[in-house]
Amino acid sequence: MFHYAYIVSALAVLSVVLGHPQWQNSDAERMRILGPLAPTARGVSCSGVLTPSSTIPSSVHALRPADIKHVGAMGDSLTAANGAKAFSIIAVLVEYRGVSWSIGGDDNLDKVVTLPNILRKCNPQLFGYSKGSGNRNSSGAGFNVAKAGAISKDMPSQAVLLVDRIKRALGANFAYDWKLVTFFIGGNDLCVYCKDTKLYSADNYVGNIRTALDYLHANMPRTLVNFVTVLNVAELDDLHEGLTCQSLQNIICDCSTNKKTREITRQANINYQSGTNQLIDSGRYDTKDDFTVVRQPFMEHMKVPLTADGKSDFSYFSPDCFHFSQKGHEAAAVELWNNMVGFFVYIQ
Repeated sequence: MFHYAYIVSALAVLSVVLGHPQWQNSDAERMRILGPLAPTARGVSCSGVLTPSSTIPSSVHALRPADIKHVGAMGDSLTAANGAKAFSIIAVLVEYRGVSWSIGGDDNLDKVVTLPNILRKCNPQLFGYSKGSGNRNSSGAGFNVAKAGAISKDMPSQAVLLVDRIKRALGANFAYDWKLVTFFIGGNDLCVYCKDTKLYSADNYVGNIRTALDYLHANMPRTLVNFVTVLNVAELDDLHEGLTCQSLQNIICDCSTNKKTREITRQANINYQSGTNQLIDSGRYDTKDDFTVVRQPFMEHMKVPLTADGKSDFSYFSPDCFHFSQKGHEAAAVELWNNMVGFFVYIQ
């Protein structure tokens, strides 16, 4: 994620000299790992609050999921979906945006569980989701402006890029159509926090988030922003097994895995979360009827899933033991959707 050029070189070398037993499976087993079952998401019923409004609402507080016409996303490699369909370490460099939990739109809900595919179940006329693989400037990226290696200071520029991209695509409908933006960042900041505790302080992190959200607030009408609180990077310790995982995590996120710096990183993680929670809960983004930011906290206390025998379930992660596999993306999509349904039910 961070120090991206260095990580690219490291992955290229490690892909040759290392293997991971979790991916030494038959093709059928690999498809099972990357094709998880998510019956609760696939069984979405388009009734009640999930039906479109009879007339397009003017207030975000009357918005229903099926009223949303466009989706966008900001963030880093976890939103770019690096390695989501990878069977080798080197393939983690590929951005499988079409299966990204918050913005992917490959196939349909029967085959790929993502937030846009869930939304499309009740509103087929949804736009902006990503298709296929490629970087944020690829033809299939849609309104996914996430960039691998991004940190919080990159978010203001991503906000500008996102607004510009959507405005150019929508033209006159920019002010009229409802938009959903999912914003998720912070893992890279935490992974290098111990290198420069002032630069990556919670104050700076929250300040960068504030600047980005302020820009969206001022320039994106009819928008609901999902702000997903930064994940708990301390959980990486549960995946710190074997030569491959240890080697890669020591490159990608050593501030979290190193015993000497783990505690200060854990505290910074808590401060990042509490700082953004206070920002969003302050009402700063509730001053207009057609815009709001909703805090989605499901990543805050995320735990590594366990297998039936109580061991860490690596099938939720790509071969680098850090990024999500497609299974991990689908699990995150379901969690995000469940949180969102609670919001829509509440405002109705």
